[in-house]
Amino acid sequence: MPELKQNRFTRGRVAALLTEATGWALLLLGVALAVRHLLGTVTLPGLLAPAAAIAGGLFAILAAHVARAVFDNAQDTRAMRLAQRKPPAAAGPTNSGLRAEPSLRRPGS
Repeated sequence: MPELKQNRFTRGRVAALLTEATGWALLLLGVALAVRHLLGTVTLPGLLAPAAAIAGGLFAILAAHVARAVFDNAQDTRAMRLAQRKPPAAAGPTNSGLRAEPSLRRPGS
């Protein structure tokens, strides 16, 4: 079977970038609202909106990082599976598409 083209999950990475940018915007908005509210009268109900914006921003940033980690894992797993399909004679010191080559040796051997 011929080697398939490398999948970089471009649309998913763009969606993760937009999610992260939205998260940072929410986080900054929440901090700005909290500072504005703290300069005036401090009430618990008044701090709920900034706290929700900050929490939503942090969650969006976390979701973007998790999405990127999933894409990296999928790409590395796919590269390892393609490397396993090659016949032993063809498996040489070529780069299999991984960011770091895995070592299948056990420690001490």
